[in-house]
Order: sequence, then C-alpha cells, then structure tokens
Amino acid sequence: MLHAEIVSIGDELLIGQIINTNASYISNSLNAIGVDVSRVTTIGDHEKRLSAAIALAWKENDIVIATGGLGPTHDDISKVIVAKFFKKKLVLHPPTLRRVEARFKTFGIGKMPKANISQAMIPEGFTVLNNDRGTAPGLLYYQGAKTFVILPGVPHEMKWLMEQHVIQLLKKNYAKKLGDVILHKTILTIGIGESLLAEKVGDVSTFLAKGATLAYLPKLSGVRMRISVRSNDEKNGKDTLRRIEKFIRKQISPFIFGCNDDTLEEAVVGLLQKQKTTVSTAESCTGGMLSMKLTNVSGSSAVFPGGIISYANAIKIKQLGVPQAIINKYGAVSEQCAAAMAECVRKKFGTTYALSITGIAGPDGATPEKPVGTIWIALAQEHTKTLTKLYHLGSERSINRERSSDLALELLRRRLLNLS
Repeated sequence: MLHAEIVSIGDELLIGQIINTNASYISNSLNAIGVDVSRVTTIGDHEKRLSAAIALAWKENDIVIATGGLGPTHDDISKVIVAKFFKKKLVLHPPTLRRVEARFKTFGIGKMPKANISQAMIPEGFTVLNNDRGTAPGLLYYQGAKTFVILPGVPHEMKWLMEQHVIQLLKKNYAKKLGDVILHKTILTIGIGESLLAEKVGDVSTFLAKGATLAYLPKLSGVRMRISVRSNDEKNGKDTLRRIEKFIRKQISPFIFGCNDDTLEEAVVGLLQKQKTTVSTAESCTGGMLSMKLTNVSGSSAVFPGGIISYANAIKIKQLGVPQAIINKYGAVSEQCAAAMAECVRKKFGTTYALSITGIAGPDGATPEKPVGTIWIALAQEHTKTLTKLYHLGSERSINRERSSDLALELLRRRLLNLS
C-alpha cells in the first residue's frame, strides 16, 4: 500500500478563516485509486515550520500533495520553500508565462501585473501541470520512487488539476503498487437523531461486508452516514457500496434528502421544479436566511418568486397583513402569528406553498414563557389546513437561525413527498 500525506498551507486555514475542504477532497481522490492517506498536516505561511513539515512528509511517505501558497503576493512562499528543500533553482518557464498573460487578456486586462511573473517561475526539474482554471500551475516532481505535488489552494483550481493531471499520473506511475481502493459515500439525513437512526438501521453486522464500515456523523441539522468500503477490485467495491446504500435507504428513506455534497435546499428546489409548484417565505428571526438558502440554488427563480423579511411587528402588520389583534393577543412569537405570516405571504405572492419563521433567536428578547430558542414555523398551502410546529432549540443565536431555516425546508420537503 502506498502512503501519502496532504500538506495544507496557509495562515487562513490555521486561524479558521477558511475551512479546509481541499484535504477531504484529495483524501477521497487518493483513497479511490488505492493510496492510503497517513496524515493531513495544516501549516501556516512560516518558512521554518513549512520546511520542517515538508521534510517530515517527504521522509515518511511515498506521495506528498501540498496545496496553497502559489499566488503572486509576498506571503505566497510555498514554491520558494519547496525549491529550497529539493535544492532546485527557480527559473522562468516561458510557456507558463504566456498562459498567465493570455488569462489576463481573457478577462480584459491588457497588461499583466509584474507580480504575476512569479507564477511562471518553476523549480528546475519539476513538471508543470497546466492550470486552465487559474494563473498558478500545479507542479510535480519525481525522486526515486517518490512523488511530490504542489497545487493552488483555490478549491476549484485544485480539483481540476487533481482530476485532469494528478490522479492520472499517479495511476500510470504506480500501476503495480496501488493497493485496495477505498470508496466512500455519505448519506445525508434530517429530522431524526443519531441514536434513533442507528436503531432503525439495525445491527451493522447483518449487512456490512468484510472491509466495509458505517459511521454516524452528527451535524447541526441532521446526521451524515458515511459508508466506507475497502476492496482489491474497484467494481466489486462499488457493487458492495451500492448494496449497503440500498439496504440503508430501505430502512430510513423518509429521512434521507441527499448524498455527499448535496444540500437540503437543493433537494427542496428540485422537488418544487419537478412538481411545477412554488413557495414564498415570511421570515422574522432568521432575517432572510431561509430565502438565501433557496436562492443559493441555481434555477430557484422558477419556483421561488420572493419573500418578506418581517423583522418588526409593524412590517408583519403593514406588509404581510397579519392582523393587529393577533400580535396584541398572542405576540409575534406564537403559533397564531406564524400561521398568519405564512397564509398572508402565500396569498401575496400567489404561490403553492409558503413558509414562515418567527421566534427568539437570542440572546435578548426572552420571557419566562418564551425562552431563547423558542421558534414557531408554519407551512401554508391553498385549501389545506396550515401546519404549525413549535421548536425549542437552544441559546446560540447563529445556530438557532441556521437550524430554523433547515427545519422550515424539511417541513416543505416532507409535504412535497407526502410524508406529512
């Protein structure tokens, strides 16, 4: 089995400014061709620490894939450090310079900034991996039986280079050394807790084959179920993965909304499009987050004409048409207000469905009867009794807003699938 290490470079990763999605993508890609990832290292833009990290990774692994630090600014030091480590001079690579210049012209910038010339400086002996998605090329170097690769940190550039160059080269050069393929698939669920989910799925020993595992991974609004299969044959591995997935779907299908990188809003918009129906929104405590989730999906304009952010009671009354008497008698955070918000916005926009959210996101605004995290959600539909749901979520404002938006989407998903 070949062993690889992923070295993710950048201060932005260490301080939590950017989530390191590159490492998970590269790990999955390597596993899929039979390369075992022994370690993922995250290192900042610090010369000594980066040099030490590269040295250790190179010493202990057959393959090292680094990402980040290939830009044109002073803090992009990765290529310089790599060149020093391998004792290589940086030399101008004219074909790369022409590609970088051409890319600027494509964007209507006639004269390329001088700083970008650095992106055409290549360590001697390294193979250039042309990047059709950005200005910085990927770089690859063989030494003995080992391979070093460094790629841009921009995710879509890294993915393109992995797919178009790196994986193909590794499969070609290590054809006789690649081990078992390790395949993964993640089933996404919502509306059910981890323990109940496991109970419904049952004893894993009755359906998991040798070399297969199932992991339950709770997140904010649901539980991810990751199936992993190790096999010496890719086709057999895929067949095993499909069989396990089919069994799990049979046990818990009402709670599954997608797989891998799917989102709940994509699932909902897809159902609306398929059924040629529409939805509008009325939001209070979520401040437009539900609408944002819907409009994040390409093509959502066909099923989502709009919504109203009715944060203030005056907007609920004047713009939505919620009766003043409901606010006076029950308050803005109430079943009656949530129902009226959904019914009013549905009529206003003429949609098939409408979702409303009203609640106390926190940290202020609570009362003994309505603590922080009290959320009412309503789903209105023509000629159908409005569905209302009360939730008690917690004390974190950002989490309450996120979960409320997802809970509203889940109400609509279940209605579209005739599950409630």
